[in-house]
Amino acid sequence: MKVRELIEILEELDPEASVYLMSQQNWPFEVAIHGVTVREEFTESDDEDDDGGEAPAASEHDRWSARPESLPRNDVFIVEGSQLRYGSKEAWDAAYRG
Repeated sequence: MKVRELIEILEELDPEASVYLMSQQNWPFEVAIHGVTVREEFTESDDEDDDGGEAPAASEHDRWSARPESLPRNDVFIVEGSQLRYGSKEAWDAAYRG
């Protein structure tokens, strides 16, 4: 999902509603959100090799084997907080998809 897709979905929802994560499809939990960050905020870059440009992006399929410096620095992460309660497997079927 891209940021623009998430924004489009959220724009249609109640701006006063609380936001949570539903994690682990086979054993679902509702989870509070700790915060939001981007990869560049927690990944060290090598200043000697940094020419101001972005590292070549890893494809969506090879991220498991990708070196951290090859992943996009502007990737956005919604960081999981504490587990609040059991969730529902039906959430995956009901989810908006980009």
